[in-house]
Amino acid sequence: MFDSLKAATDRLLGRGSAAITVPVMDGAFKPNRVLDDARVVAEMPGIDDLASDGDVLWASAGPVLHRIGDDGKAVEARRFDAEITALAVRRGNVAVALGGRRIDVIAPDGSTASLSTLVGRPLACVNALAYAGDDELVFSDGSQRNGPEAWCRDLMELGRGGRAGRWSIGMPMAAELAHGLRYAYGILPQGDGVLVSESWRHRVVQTGGKPVLSELPGYPSRMTPASGGGWWLTCFVCRTQLVEFVLREKAYRERMLAEIDPRYWIAPALASGRSFLEPLQGAGVKQMGVLKPWAPPRSYGLVLRVDAQGQVAASLHSQVDGRHHGITAVAEHRGRLYVASKGSGRLLVVDPKGVGA
Repeated sequence: MFDSLKAATDRLLGRGSAAITVPVMDGAFKPNRVLDDARVVAEMPGIDDLASDGDVLWASAGPVLHRIGDDGKAVEARRFDAEITALAVRRGNVAVALGGRRIDVIAPDGSTASLSTLVGRPLACVNALAYAGDDELVFSDGSQRNGPEAWCRDLMELGRGGRAGRWSIGMPMAAELAHGLRYAYGILPQGDGVLVSESWRHRVVQTGGKPVLSELPGYPSRMTPASGGGWWLTCFVCRTQLVEFVLREKAYRERMLAEIDPRYWIAPALASGRSFLEPLQGAGVKQMGVLKPWAPPRSYGLVLRVDAQGQVAASLHSQVDGRHHGITAVAEHRGRLYVASKGSGRLLVVDPKGVGA
């Protein structure tokens, strides 16, 4: 009751959750060129998720699961009948989400266990997986209306159908950990609890609802443990005041969704600058052939290093004029940090030593 009253008051006065202000990137969020200067390991159009069990680094791109060799070469390990929308590995067991609608766990002997529902409702948008022990998986199901490829529509529709679940592998049912989330996109077991990225509310929460990180300048997505404690958090797109304004204009949004090609919505994107038809803000106009790195970001590259106390200690950037946007996953493997830039279709590698240590 109190939350509903506060939300109505905020909308009336344009404050709190109804404000269109965006947090400034300063302090630990101060922009840099780390992701743009990162070494390109492989060109992988469609790259989406990464996972490492310490011995092998795996990467997904479309329906193909790749094994990444020590020389950086991507070798096709298996091709599935649907796009891989999430990936996790543990002791030779490979877990994949297929089309966002089914989770398969493939054992070293080739046997497969599958899950396609959560508390009686079909999975629709599974976009992150993580092992919580040898025989348990936790997962985020971003939306019950839109699949993983339609994340932007879910944002514009103010979606709040995200869920998180826990599955004892091989059992016919899974337990629901959270529901009513505004796009769940990222999950990580942490101590006795589980962390979930709630993208459209710009925060990371415990499954009980307690915020761990809030008011982020980007839309948080997948997480992975960091050596030395803490974790890495990707922000697959960033916020702007213009998009925040559009999200509060119901009539305009509905007409835009109905009449405009989704590629040209006033909305964030994994990559930008590929068409003159894309929406353009005045501050994003090139001057003398140069796009200013501090222009409002339609697309951006951002990875956060979060310490064991839940504070952002450092960040890795590909700025507005950079090349490596749309960061959807990271994974530490043999002392290096691998980064999936879906916007550019590249697998990158950086040295994590000293980053927020």
